[in-house]
Amino acid sequence: MERSLPLITMGACNGGLVTDADALTVMGPQAWHRAQDAGLWIEVAPHHYRHAATPSTFDMSVRAGAAWLGHRGALFGSSSLAWLGVDVPTPVTAEFLVPRGRRSIRSLVLHTTTRWNESDVIRHDGVRATTAARAIIDWATQGTTSAQLERAIDSAIRLRRTALARLTERLGELGGSGRYGVVRLRELLLDSGGESYLERRFLRLVREAGLPRPRPQVVFRANGTTVARVDFQFPGTRVVVEVCGRLGHSSDSDRRKDAHRRNHLQQTGMVVLEFTTVDVIESPARVLHVLIASLPVTQRPRSSVVGV
Repeated sequence: MERSLPLITMGACNGGLVTDADALTVMGPQAWHRAQDAGLWIEVAPHHYRHAATPSTFDMSVRAGAAWLGHRGALFGSSSLAWLGVDVPTPVTAEFLVPRGRRSIRSLVLHTTTRWNESDVIRHDGVRATTAARAIIDWATQGTTSAQLERAIDSAIRLRRTALARLTERLGELGGSGRYGVVRLRELLLDSGGESYLERRFLRLVREAGLPRPRPQVVFRANGTTVARVDFQFPGTRVVVEVCGRLGHSSDSDRRKDAHRRNHLQQTGMVVLEFTTVDVIESPARVLHVLIASLPVTQRPRSSVVGV
């Protein structure tokens, strides 16, 4: 135990991890092997260990695996998304993607691919990870639920980790028709592009009504300064839509900012429509009635009849 104390101190300065090289600075090879055999030091990744009294964490698994793999691989699926801060359940242990042909490595969870492309790899917080677009596509093939995928897509777009156009483009390049989960992901992307569940429901409502797809997250500028950012604007029109959930915009300051933004848009001739969660979820017919009445006749569905 006395020989392990310096190693424990080293590990405390390195996220709980020590290497073979660290160990051999304080004890001989035989003593180090005996410490491992006795269960005092547990392998996290090849040549990277934690003390038995140090709890295993996702961060530890990521850094140990990434240090061992180096340029040979990158974080995979939900591991990559979690590392990038996207809204996914935190994995118990890190999983990595490597090119097909790499040999199996003990104590690491590896996924292999014949479609390895360095353009799918970024470095985040010192660790190589697959991009959010690639990670979402890979995660979709792992039995992920639709609800989990929806949250991940919306979160990744909200955090600017990817964009709908990039995700759609990469899916077309990677997603063969027979690849498990790809069809479902394509369906989910039909209503993606917003930044929340409520915005997704609004996009679905618009799509199913046969209306033109609005542009999400539109920024209005004046004299080089952002004066408003709206949830949606219908292309070729001056109609903008805000969908408001229960959270946010509740303080006096928030309401004042909303009023200033709304007034500015209206002064420039924009038609500003606002719908609440209850409107979109419980009264979709009313939302469509107001929306269709506000759109130019050329953008209304042929079958729609708007009353007074």
